[in-house]
Amino acid sequence: THLAVGWPLYLMGLASTGKVDVQGKPLNGRIADHFRTTSPMFPDKISFKIFLSTATTVASLGALVYLSYEYGFLPVLLWYLNPYFFVNAWLVLYTWLQHTDP
Repeated sequence: THLAVGWPLYLMGLASTGKVDVQGKPLNGRIADHFRTTSPMFPDKISFKIFLSTATTVASLGALVYLSYEYGFLPVLLWYLNPYFFVNAWLVLYTWLQHTDP
């Protein structure tokens, strides 16, 4: 499952995001994700960049939903999601290999 959904889980803060926040304090159950401007993962000075990144991610997902209605789900699946899953698996695999090399 990590090769299929590992990258999105990491971005949402649900897998392997570390144990401390940007100030070095323990997270203690807080979720350190890449989408909230108040995420403990990032300093306050880059909150606009996080907002901009989140807004463009939501816009991209909206465009995919629109294209699914316009052209059908199967073409979007074949032209977008299959390459996305391949890239996701590659990111997760080489990151795992890099972090587990003795």
